Amino acid sequence: MSKTFISSDMSVEGDISSQGDIEVDGKVKGNLSGEEISVLSSGSVDGSISGTSINIDGNVSGKISVQDLAVNSTGKVSADVTYQSIATQKGAKIDGKLKSK
Repeated sequence: MSKTFISSDMSVEGDISSQGDIEVDGKVKGNLSGEEISVLSSGSVDGSISGTSINIDGNVSGKISVQDLAVNSTGKVSADVTYQSIATQKGAKIDGKLKSK
């Protein structure tokens, strides 16, 4: 599958759905759905995210539904999260409800 990349100089308003992977280095205001989703350190998402694997280095606000979630040291999450497994690094910030599947 191909990878969808939102570069740091892009701002997208609307929903993005992919059968492959999605990398966000810019700003997305809308819902994301994909296989593996990465929100890079300068990336931000304001909306719902659903996928098999989500890796967060940037900012996410909204809702997250995922099997495997990783919030790294620079990651900031303001969302209600439904997950199967979760990993956080020292410095990661999560503000919201956590619920395991």
